[in-house]
Amino acid sequence: INGIIYKDSRKIKKEDIEIMNETLKHRGPDDKGVFLHKNVGLGHTRLSIIDLSRNGHQPMKINEYIIVYNGEIYNFKELKKEYFKNEKFLSNTDTEVILRLFIKYGISILSKLNGMFAFCIYDIKKGKIYLARDRFGIKPLYLYEDKEKLIFSSEIKAILKITKDYLNKEALKQFFQFHYIFNPYTPFKNIKKLTPSSYLEIDLNSWNTVNKTYYQIAENSEITDEKTAIEKVEKILENSVQKRLISDVEIGCFLSGGVDSSLITVFASKNVDKQLKTFSITFKNLNNFFDESEYAKAVSKKYGTKHFEFSINFEDVFKNLEEIIYHLDEPLADTSIFLNYYISKYTKGYVKVSLSGIGGDELFGGYNRHQAFLIAKRLKYLRFLRSLLSKIEILGTGRTNRLKNYIRLIYKLISSLGNTADETYLNMISYNRLNDRNLGITDYTLKEILKFDLKHYLSDNLLNFTDKMSMAHSLEVRTPFLDYRLVNTAFSIGDFLKTTFFEKKIILKKLASKYIDKNIVYRRKQGFSAPIEIWFRQKGEEAIKNLIDFKHLSQIIDKSIIEKDLYQFFHRNKDKSLQIFSYIVFSIWYKLNRENIINE
Repeated sequence: INGIIYKDSRKIKKEDIEIMNETLKHRGPDDKGVFLHKNVGLGHTRLSIIDLSRNGHQPMKINEYIIVYNGEIYNFKELKKEYFKNEKFLSNTDTEVILRLFIKYGISILSKLNGMFAFCIYDIKKGKIYLARDRFGIKPLYLYEDKEKLIFSSEIKAILKITKDYLNKEALKQFFQFHYIFNPYTPFKNIKKLTPSSYLEIDLNSWNTVNKTYYQIAENSEITDEKTAIEKVEKILENSVQKRLISDVEIGCFLSGGVDSSLITVFASKNVDKQLKTFSITFKNLNNFFDESEYAKAVSKKYGTKHFEFSINFEDVFKNLEEIIYHLDEPLADTSIFLNYYISKYTKGYVKVSLSGIGGDELFGGYNRHQAFLIAKRLKYLRFLRSLLSKIEILGTGRTNRLKNYIRLIYKLISSLGNTADETYLNMISYNRLNDRNLGITDYTLKEILKFDLKHYLSDNLLNFTDKMSMAHSLEVRTPFLDYRLVNTAFSIGDFLKTTFFEKKIILKKLASKYIDKNIVYRRKQGFSAPIEIWFRQKGEEAIKNLIDFKHLSQIIDKSIIEKDLYQFFHRNKDKSLQIFSYIVFSIWYKLNRENIINE
């Protein structure tokens, strides 16, 4: 979706909306449309999933109301049945249901919608614009504002076709610290993300704006009984999968062989009429530390899916690095971007929509740092352990095999011990300590850090690049774990039923054990990441340095930090691969965006 709104009486040029549409045709290659009215211009590119006919064309107009919308509302048929018993509809789309609900009930309809969405509704009669985004930020929405105009789009690159902007150097420091940028900020000063769970109301007559949050996690009475917790999660998760199977095109499923994607595959295979297609990706010529394919195949065989496995190698990744970073829009240094890019590329050859297991770790405590944070509570008075760091470092840390990875995790835990819970988690998630900031974590409870991860790590990092990498190939990805009913339930389950010193994702693993072999459920977690350390060592120091733009990097981060990380990686066998990756990502991102940056 795209839009330009002038703050005066100037009319929008049709070609401006058209060039924004053209920039985002990868997000919607099936149709495109423009709506112009005085100082408002709206654009849309369509990926046809529900009602493939021309009746689903956008911008969609009913009387004096216009909508452009990106996403899927999974309960739209129930809403249509409940609120419009006798009304005749022009289409079978969820778009029309949203617009008719808005006409009838106003922006309060947001609480009724179960799905992923970013939309703009223009109420011509009242002269008001409403911009809204889903609860967890599954779908992106960027806003640019200056004295003359407001521009919005699903991607930054379309906004930059209309205007240039200054670098946001503080946000870029945040990128080098965390490897993504927290909402509402972006790498540009005047471009912001509309925060998840919020809407912006603009009065075009007075240009008064109201930004409101419409959803907060509803923590019901705490669930402390294991059996009850498993039953509730199972019931809602299966229903969530069922809802996300609604489509007029075929749906597949990403299947890595981990607990989350395997559970989604189980419930999807039970609820489709024909054989489910599943997809996984592997690395060529690497050790089994990175290979989960046997587990994906085992789940596929048990549930009778038609499984497709694709392999990528080191050269594939570097050959397409510029294209991947172009589609990312923002600098993001999570190595999972590669896997998401390639699995989306290959999956699109078979289906138009895929389910994903994303969100399970953030709801049920699936990361090493979640467990480490709880352990840190017991160790916080033992900060003298830091004297052991140099001895641990000599052993060599890395992500290339199990032993080095354990040493890396022990090193990370000890070096993260801080005076407070907030400081400790800040250390855990920082790659370079460029800024001290308050994360809002007041105690060593799992619930607090999971809320933080849901708000930022999931929204600004994982969901951000999942959307960009899939949409680069015109593939829609749906996330059953992020049904708001399941999120509310997950945050009502006692921490001790999720993650303890001894086990992660307790409830989810016990649920998975009902359907999947225990040797799959209780194996070591690999995670959906790329073997970047191995690749960098294969590439060699000079080749890696040639990918780094030291001149422009030094505007944001001290050159000595970059040189130290390179030296420690290549000459001291210390794992600084992710820090180096962030320098490469920024360098390529800057090169691609240089002409859009206003020099201060």
